[in-house]
Amino acid sequence: GQKIAKAVSNALPCLPQTGVLALISAMPVVELRGAIPVGLWMGLPLSTVFPLAIVGNMAPIIPMLLLLKSEPVQKLFAPLLTRAESKAGSIINAPADKQWAALALFVGIPLPGTGAWTGALAAFVLGMPLLTSLTAIFAGVVSAGVIMSAITLSGKKGGIAALAA
Repeated sequence: GQKIAKAVSNALPCLPQTGVLALISAMPVVELRGAIPVGLWMGLPLSTVFPLAIVGNMAPIIPMLLLLKSEPVQKLFAPLLTRAESKAGSIINAPADKQWAALALFVGIPLPGTGAWTGALAAFVLGMPLLTSLTAIFAGVVSAGVIMSAITLSGKKGGIAALAA
């Protein structure tokens, strides 16, 4: 996260730290999970980092959900979508409220491969309506933000305890 923040700052020297934070929050893989520790490392207060990381993380999700509905994008990502459908299992046929909860939980657990980008792909595979997808992903992103903030603010001991749990 820090290396990416430095690279963005070097590439866009006119971009303020808050802009760098929002930009790295929007990146797949880094997302909010990497942006919160980086924002605090930059010396920004949590009251700035937390909402900015959420907005940055959610910014690409609406366009992504809309793009996934287009036929050319579906053709381009056909192998990935097929693989995702095969991994979805019984949740595809679950009631809408269980799909919502499963998606929010999936996005909310800050582990590699479980962020908003992957959640958007999962929502598409599940055939969830746009608003339902967005609310579940948003709830998950906020949950992940709370978890990452707590781990980051608790320092080394908190991080080790979280990894051991």
